[in-house]
Amino acid sequence: MTSRLEFRNELGEGSTVQHVTFTEWLSGLKVSGSNLLVTGEVPEETSAEFSRTLFGEGRRTRILGLIDPTAMEPKSYLPGTPNGPNTQVIDHRPEFRSAAAASTVGQRTTIDRKSFRSELLSAIETHNDRNGGFAPAELRLGLDSVELLRMDDDLVSVTEFLRGITAFVRGVNGMAHYHLRLPDDDPLVAELSPLFDARIELRRRPGRAEQRWHVPTLEKVTHWVELS
Repeated sequence: MTSRLEFRNELGEGSTVQHVTFTEWLSGLKVSGSNLLVTGEVPEETSAEFSRTLFGEGRRTRILGLIDPTAMEPKSYLPGTPNGPNTQVIDHRPEFRSAAAASTVGQRTTIDRKSFRSELLSAIETHNDRNGGFAPAELRLGLDSVELLRMDDDLVSVTEFLRGITAFVRGVNGMAHYHLRLPDDDPLVAELSPLFDARIELRRRPGRAEQRWHVPTLEKVTHWVELS
């Protein structure tokens, strides 16, 4: 994934790479801990495929948090078995999984944010204690989907929830990704982006899915490349 991504400058897609390379920047995130916001209206299968990439290969501690009633089964998001000793699934999906049916009757999914946050932090602490601490980027956390945390247009509570999780992840030098299933130009994306180190925009094209990274601190964006 990383070797094919390059920053572009203000001159556009065909311009030369300047200053910091993508690989150099990403290496810094792995050392210091990071939180990545994943945007775009793409099929669930595309999000799951990308989560498997971000969870990484090899020996990792992986924690998957699910709240989307339309989400796929946990094994779809993870590169290994969800029942492994270093993998934990925090499943807060509503019992009734048909989002279309809920929309028909005008219902909205209700998430117990306090309980969900408590379970996520407890899982991180438990694995951290068991491992005697995490090596940089050893902890991988994935959350699907952020937009469901916003109930009754309560943006403040969502921001506080995410600020607490992102700070905790950075504190143990982990890497976390958070799916926000909205177009990248949606106002909620702009509201939440300052909480994250970067934003990864996904899109689906005939026969392939693509990604590009937005890095506000460097004022740079990568080229679109195919997911791999």
